[in-house]
Amino acid sequence: MALSDPAQKELAAISSSLLSWFYENRRDLPWRFARTPYSTWISEAMLQQTRVATVLDYYPRFLKRFPDPSSLAKATEDEVLKFWEGLGYYSRARNLKRGAEYICEHFGGTLPSDPDLLITIPGIGPYMQGAIASLAYDVAIPAVDGNCIRIYCRLHSLPLVPSEQSTYKEIYKRVSSDLPEDAPGDFNEALMDLGSLICTPRSPKCDACPLHANCSAYLLGKQEDFPAKKEKKETPTEDHTILKIYVGNKIIVKKRPARGLLAGLYELVDIPGIKTSSEVRAFLSEHFSLESLPKSDSTKSGSEDSYEHSKDLLDIRPIGKSRHVFSHLKWNMLGYEIHLPAFLEKEAASLGEAVSPRKYKSLAFASAIRAYR
Repeated sequence: MALSDPAQKELAAISSSLLSWFYENRRDLPWRFARTPYSTWISEAMLQQTRVATVLDYYPRFLKRFPDPSSLAKATEDEVLKFWEGLGYYSRARNLKRGAEYICEHFGGTLPSDPDLLITIPGIGPYMQGAIASLAYDVAIPAVDGNCIRIYCRLHSLPLVPSEQSTYKEIYKRVSSDLPEDAPGDFNEALMDLGSLICTPRSPKCDACPLHANCSAYLLGKQEDFPAKKEKKETPTEDHTILKIYVGNKIIVKKRPARGLLAGLYELVDIPGIKTSSEVRAFLSEHFSLESLPKSDSTKSGSEDSYEHSKDLLDIRPIGKSRHVFSHLKWNMLGYEIHLPAFLEKEAASLGEAVSPRKYKSLAFASAIRAYR
C-alpha cells in the first residue's frame, strides 16, 4: 500500500535528519576506513556485546595476524582463541574460524555481496548479514540490533520486548521503510552511533537527538518506558576454588570441553565450592604423594603421621577472591597458589597437563579467571 504524502514526508525527514547528524558526528573508528567486507565482518563480530573501547585494542592485532579469510581458516583454533582472549563470548571467535573455512571452500575466499549467500555462512545471522551487505556492499538491507530496536521503539512508542522474535520482525519492517536506497550503510551506521551516543538505555540525551521532533516517546515524556522491559530472572551463582599449581617451574592447566561454557579454552585446576586451605591440602593428597615431600626436623621422632609433617613444607598461598558475571551465570571464586617439587610432575596428569611458562603464556584462558592467571 502506498504511503500518504505526510507519511512520506515524515520518513524522508527521519532519514535526512539522521544522516545529517551522522555526517557531522560520526565516530572516528578504525574499521570505518579502508573498509572491506572481511574487516566489516571481523569488527561487527567483535562489537557484539563488547564495548567499542575494548574492541579498539583487539581489532588491529587480530586483523594483522588474520588479514583475510584464508589466513583465519588455516589457523588453529587455539591460536584464534588466544588472539580473542579477554573479549569474552568465545563462540564468536570459533564461529569466525568456521565461517572463514566455509568462505574459502564455497566462495573462493571472498565474502559474497548477496545477502542470501551471506546468511549461509556459519556464525552470520540476520544482523551480521545486514551489516556486511549494507556497510561493505551498499545493499539496501536493515541491520537490526539492540540499538536499532531501542531507537524505533521510542520513536513510535512501541511497548515491545527486544528479545522477542516478533519485535525483530516489526522493527525490521519499519527500518526497511526508512532505509534510503542511496545510503543504506550510512543509515544503518547512523543508527548504531545514535544508539551508542544519544539514545542510550538510561538517561538518553534527547535534547541532542536529531529525531526528537519525530519521537513519540520524547513528546510523551516517557523515553525510558520504551522498549518494554522483560522481567529479569535471578541469575544463578556457582562457587569455585581455583588452584594455580606449580610443579617445579611448570603450571598445571586443563583444556575445557569442545562444547558448553568457555568451550575450548584453558583453565587452571577448578574445584567446585569455596574451600579452606585444609580442604585444599586434602584435595592435593588425593592426587599427589605428599608423604614423599622432604620432612621437617620434627619428623625425625616419627611420633606423628608423615603427611601431617609434610604440611609444614607444602606451600599453599591464598591469592584472593574474585567474581565473574556471565550473561546467564555468576561465579564466586577463591584462589590459591601452590608450589610442589618437580619430581611430582608425573602425578599431575590426573589434574591436567604441566606446561612450561612459555607455553602457558601462549594459551587462551577465559577472562573469568584473569585474577589468577
